[in-house]
Amino acid sequence: MCWGFLYGCVQAVFYFNTWQFYSSLIFLIVLCCYFKPILNLLLAFIFAIFVVTIHFSLFYSYQFENTIDNGPAEITAKVAKVISNPPNSLSLIEIHELDGKSVPFYQTVHAQLSKDDDQYIFETGDLLVLKVKLRKFRSRMNRHSFDVEKYAFRNKLHFKGKVIEVIKHEKSSLELRQSYKQELVKVFENKNLGWLYYGLSTGDKSKVLAETKNQVIQLGIGHILAISGMHVGIVFLLCFSLAKIIVWFLLKIKANITLQGLNLNYFYCAFSLFIAFIYIYLCEFPVSALRAWFMAAIYSLIYFLHKKVSLPQTLTYTLSAILLIDPFSILDPGLFLSFVGFTTVVLVLKWTASNRLLSNSFLRLCLIQLSLMITLAPLSLMYFQGVSIAGLVVNLVLIPLLSFVIFPYLIACILLAGLFPNTDFLYVDDLLFFAFQYVTQNYLDVAWLAGPQLPSILVVLIYFCIAMLFSSFLRRFLLIPTITLASYFLVPRPLWQVDFFDVGHGTSVLVTSDKQAFLYDLGAKYFNYYSLFERVVLPEIKARDLNLKYTIISHPDKDHAGGIDELKQFDNFGSLAIFHNQQPFSFCQLKSISLGNVSIETIWPIDDMQSDNNNSCVVKLQGKGGSVLLTGDVEIDAEQRLVHEYDELLHSDILLVPHHGSKTSSSSSFLEAVKPTYGIVSRNYYSAWSLPHSEVIDRYASRQIKLIDTALSGQITIEFYQDGYHIKRLREENLFWLKHHTGF
Repeated sequence: MCWGFLYGCVQAVFYFNTWQFYSSLIFLIVLCCYFKPILNLLLAFIFAIFVVTIHFSLFYSYQFENTIDNGPAEITAKVAKVISNPPNSLSLIEIHELDGKSVPFYQTVHAQLSKDDDQYIFETGDLLVLKVKLRKFRSRMNRHSFDVEKYAFRNKLHFKGKVIEVIKHEKSSLELRQSYKQELVKVFENKNLGWLYYGLSTGDKSKVLAETKNQVIQLGIGHILAISGMHVGIVFLLCFSLAKIIVWFLLKIKANITLQGLNLNYFYCAFSLFIAFIYIYLCEFPVSALRAWFMAAIYSLIYFLHKKVSLPQTLTYTLSAILLIDPFSILDPGLFLSFVGFTTVVLVLKWTASNRLLSNSFLRLCLIQLSLMITLAPLSLMYFQGVSIAGLVVNLVLIPLLSFVIFPYLIACILLAGLFPNTDFLYVDDLLFFAFQYVTQNYLDVAWLAGPQLPSILVVLIYFCIAMLFSSFLRRFLLIPTITLASYFLVPRPLWQVDFFDVGHGTSVLVTSDKQAFLYDLGAKYFNYYSLFERVVLPEIKARDLNLKYTIISHPDKDHAGGIDELKQFDNFGSLAIFHNQQPFSFCQLKSISLGNVSIETIWPIDDMQSDNNNSCVVKLQGKGGSVLLTGDVEIDAEQRLVHEYDELLHSDILLVPHHGSKTSSSSSFLEAVKPTYGIVSRNYYSAWSLPHSEVIDRYASRQIKLIDTALSGQITIEFYQDGYHIKRLREENLFWLKHHTGF
């Protein structure tokens, strides 16, 4: 039954309303007709679909009036979190009432609101009545960037918008979790490693700087940034020991107390489970911690009932319980990292227990770390594009430190904060900070082995093969996933590829062939720090292990050249040498070069047209399978000159729609000369200029040119093969539930 439920959850969450989902259901129904034992599997599969659907309807979906897009709305809300303070004030608020309609008690509806007025400073827990301009939450979608919309789905973030007027602002008493976090901020704010202590105590990573986070991941100790199973295990064991000490102390001072005949292990386990549950409650139930708690509870129950349950059964029961509570927790990477890590540790301990050569505790710990590095490597490559080599050594030191030094230190700091504020007991903080600085300054360069990002299907196949090796029954079928895994590498790869990134109002296009890359424009940069080159383009380059050989900046507009500082930091303008002579805002030089299987030819500007837009660098890409014309922001004047100079040579299969679809571009004569099959529009979903313009849309439609829009399709990938090309739209790959959560 549990296997059917788990399989149903996977199919319903990841493949609902796809051919994979329906074929799985039909396959089980057909099997059920011939093998009656399959009936239980089918019933559990159907029950999983019911659980997923009910969870989505009750807790993740919120029906609201579409009038929010037409004008201001009035909301009653509570501040859930202050993301940033003035001058760029941004808050996460929990909506209780929207335009007079109350949010059901069982639902959580969040909105991310910006505020220009500094008259009111919001704090966590404040009660508000606001007039706001709300929009359904929508973000950019790129293959190797952080999936903001999946994050919004998991955190029930339905809207984003702007505060127009503060009608009412009241201070309110904080909830238990918020009070707990606020007090711990005061306890650890003056500590060198305050971000670590606060994170371990609350599960909140907001105090960790991005640079520090990367350092921790590269050292292979990223698990300290989240409340993992190890932390819950440490808390459980500490509480178990504390309970035994309390009982021993009571027996010493009360000699007349007799506990003979009582199994005190019941009390020890119940006390430990209760405190561990309080701990993960205060940390907002991270999925890896929930896994550990259920494991501890199941093992305790098994122990007291004198039952024998195998490791696969325990894992199955635990995972089923977690997915029954929230089936969408399967979207959390921590779930997979936690289960794979735990399974590895248990299997190694079981294997070494009967091996005298490996009975030494230190050798077993070394073997566990080596095994974890190997078994977690596919997941590490998928999520972080690399594997930590240093983690093998660092964790040998860190795990005992967490158990016997750091957690007791945290408890001492919290319990004695009132008597000894800002006290560094035994100089633990100073010593740990010195050690952390020493390791990051001297060994960080050799700590991380970078690699390409593995696709999820490949990771699943790898773990299937590993799992089947440990089952004598399944081992005979090992050839099936092995052949599937081998066939993955035999699938024809494109000769060259063009990616039009979803960068909102702006442009960034990456051309690749044979691991070499050419970049056309950098996208925008917001608030002088949020660079789309850094957030979108660089992750793509690193995930695919590409070498950026050439870069062209079409013209100096901020939506095309916003990431110039980050490009300099990345390659010191080395990729600008060929077309810009390392001068980023100079006209691109007219020349033709090859990049693997594609030729890159710059054909414009021929001379200065006294306009940044009309001086945009125009590039023709030509290779086997098709051609692409990249146009920047050229307008009608430049288009006419291009037609006069090149005419039929402009003909291309794919056209980057000039100037994001503005009516001052895409002239009839230009479209007649290019004769594209597809036009790619790079623009923002909520466009202030209502792009693409209706007249432009009509011009393309009248010529049967199909428009593909990054705002609607996300990142657009065009793969060129020997005899043609294939277009991929990233949003089409999005999960059914994410599409319906945002309403798009």
